[in-house]
Amino acid sequence: MKVLQNRFYRSKWKYIFCIITILIVPSQIAIASNLSENNNINVNTEWTNNPVVREFYVAVKEIPASLDLVNFNLTSTKCPDLLFYDLSTDRRLESLNFSINNDCQIPATSFEYTTSMYTDNDNISRISWLGQPCCVVDNNKENMHIARILIDEDMDNARLIPDGRILTLPEGFAITAFNFFKDGDNQVDFLLTQNGKKKDKRTIKQDELYKYNLDISSSNQIENNILKFYLETLFAGMCTSIVKINSTRMISSNVQVINNNESFSFILDGSKISWLGQPYYVIDHDSTGLTAARLLIDDSIDHYHRLKKGDTLFLPDGFAITILETHPHIIGCGSSTGRSGYGNFSFLLTQYGNKIDSRTINGSECYEYRLDLNGNGKNDNWVLKFNAGDIISGDLFPDDYIEINSLKLISPDVLKIKNIDEMNIFLEGYKTNIENDGMTLTVVRDNITKNIPFSRDGTVSFMDNWFTVRINSASDAVAVSSAVIISDTYELIGAVEYPYSGYADVNLTSKDNPAILYYDLENAQGHETLNLSIDNNYDPPYIDDPYRIPADSFVYSTRIYPTRDNNDLKIAWLGEPHIVIEHNSSTVVINKFLIDERSDYCYQLSMDDSLILPYGFNLTASINNSNIACLSLIKDGLEVYNVTTGDGDIFQYKEDLNSNGINDNLVLSFNVKSVNETKGSVMINSLRMISPESLMINDGDVMLATYMINIKNAGSTIEVRLRSKEDYIRNDIILKEDKLTGILNDTFFIRVNGAVEVVKLLKATDTQQYEHELIKRRVNSIKEKMPDIMENDTNITDETTSDETIHDVPVPGFGLFICVMILLIVRKKI
Repeated sequence: MKVLQNRFYRSKWKYIFCIITILIVPSQIAIASNLSENNNINVNTEWTNNPVVREFYVAVKEIPASLDLVNFNLTSTKCPDLLFYDLSTDRRLESLNFSINNDCQIPATSFEYTTSMYTDNDNISRISWLGQPCCVVDNNKENMHIARILIDEDMDNARLIPDGRILTLPEGFAITAFNFFKDGDNQVDFLLTQNGKKKDKRTIKQDELYKYNLDISSSNQIENNILKFYLETLFAGMCTSIVKINSTRMISSNVQVINNNESFSFILDGSKISWLGQPYYVIDHDSTGLTAARLLIDDSIDHYHRLKKGDTLFLPDGFAITILETHPHIIGCGSSTGRSGYGNFSFLLTQYGNKIDSRTINGSECYEYRLDLNGNGKNDNWVLKFNAGDIISGDLFPDDYIEINSLKLISPDVLKIKNIDEMNIFLEGYKTNIENDGMTLTVVRDNITKNIPFSRDGTVSFMDNWFTVRINSASDAVAVSSAVIISDTYELIGAVEYPYSGYADVNLTSKDNPAILYYDLENAQGHETLNLSIDNNYDPPYIDDPYRIPADSFVYSTRIYPTRDNNDLKIAWLGEPHIVIEHNSSTVVINKFLIDERSDYCYQLSMDDSLILPYGFNLTASINNSNIACLSLIKDGLEVYNVTTGDGDIFQYKEDLNSNGINDNLVLSFNVKSVNETKGSVMINSLRMISPESLMINDGDVMLATYMINIKNAGSTIEVRLRSKEDYIRNDIILKEDKLTGILNDTFFIRVNGAVEVVKLLKATDTQQYEHELIKRRVNSIKEKMPDIMENDTNITDETTSDETIHDVPVPGFGLFICVMILLIVRKKI
């Protein structure tokens, strides 16, 4: 009887939970449906999610004239965004060492990259390789098999999978849950697919661990966990059932084998590189050259585009996807129990209005549009690809809709660099050594008698373009830099400090932490500092927010310095370079540098081909019969300046930025390299532009009601501190554990998670780009278009549109999540 009463008690709560679900879930779905309606992407607007390149310094050294050798000894703690550090195990086992001699060469004997294996908290063998976490699949004294870790989540990272819905994973994998509460038990069926093909199907009970194993080390034993997760709990509702999983871990099925005492070369095929400040995708390369295409879209698996029948998604380079038909699998509010199909949809792919492909694909499949971009006679190079997600219809949705994610697009216009050495990337000439009984991997130069020279522009890149060493034109400062390609937001971790007994001092400088505080390499100057402390030693302790930044410990400082030619005064402000317009003991007026390029970067202008610049500026050129060019500067459709010029002249556009009634502040300048009457074009270089908007900083100003500004040293130094409050009120900054807390107007962020991280967020949308063909004249490169693309009408306007990013699954919604939490509390009490 007691058992029966207990069952009735549980069922009663289940009944109540279902009623709550009926009341809340439809409203959540209605909201999601409205989002879908608003996301009817057939309005011609500009595509705004283009990937951009951001280069940042990870280490800086100044070179005194009397010094024969400059040594770089980089570690995971000093360079946390280049070399990987594992917070969960406090392992920092990557290091990179090299030197620069007074001949501006890197001695081959000084180059050494070292990384070592370690065991994580789950007794899994790991290793860092080129700054990325990897799983050691197999190792011994002669070789090491490693696979990239793609997902690495703990119990706090949960994922919800509604009945019949698709959870998209990297490398084309997808999970679907169905047959909830199979045989009346707390269990569910999982279907695992890759590129739409079934890989695994099994029934998992609550609190069980799912593992998908694959023999990726060629050991003929299926023992390597490609994917695993815990089934935490199942929820049943009137409209849909949901499974909650956590601790998801996934490694790549592509294994890299590294052998002991072997010559080693890096391969750029299929990688992303930065070329002339723009992101490129490498199609292939060999000893004679490299073939690459501009990377136009690089969405992650979390970036969804939701489309209805008849919707058109306009993309860069004239591409467009139009949904023709949808045949959903999930119908209405009913369950998909007993079914594991995904449905399908048909679409049309066009470029500049011309049909280039049409296809019908199933949910969870991957689509690729391919062309022959490397001239081998085969259409084996992808130009556009995406993953198909859910295809849903029903009474709660006003229209059928489909979801696609992981959208990637490269330009069919191929860039061919005939001589790979012009990029100065050292891909060959390495040697690998496996030491310490197969636990440590070292990479050195194979020929230790041949030093590594810098290119003419003062750079040299290593391995798979992982990092670049850059020396300035005066050869008195050198920096190690890395470039990241971002489409949304990138966390740039610029500093790491490990607390001792709950306390840590963080003291950052431009020279020691150039990733987040600005260092002017060309002028060999860096004068930003950021000092703060992290403390959780309070009596009584703060339970909810244990970590704080004491107000009296926080100081940000920066100072003015002259450029090398003494023509300008510059200052770094919140990690960005600015020019000083005027300064005194009470006021400093500064303007941000938008463009500051060397003479290597050239642009070709004509009347029909203008240079688009930030803040609504664009520049056009026309040529008369005497090789004299007329340059016209337009702002927001109106001409603001024009001048006639010839070879070797300097263009200068000035405005009144200090309100003295005179246009004496240089906003835009460049060199006129050559005027070509035959081509009707003008070549310019050394482009430099500052923002026309000035920032006035006054002594005693208050920032965001929290910070106080002090101007010191006759206006040459700016200091920012936390404002003082009454003696009995603390003005500390409260830190949320494992969360990012913004400081200085969210310019920098602090996170405490076993270590103190200082983070800067890089956002693609914050980067103003100017559009034009960038030419590096010393490079023997050409642009080629495929014949089928050239047949299109080039006069058709490239009409693009923005899409609405969908990060969250519209079902079950936040309301259902609250109900789930209530149910969990009730079940625990029962």
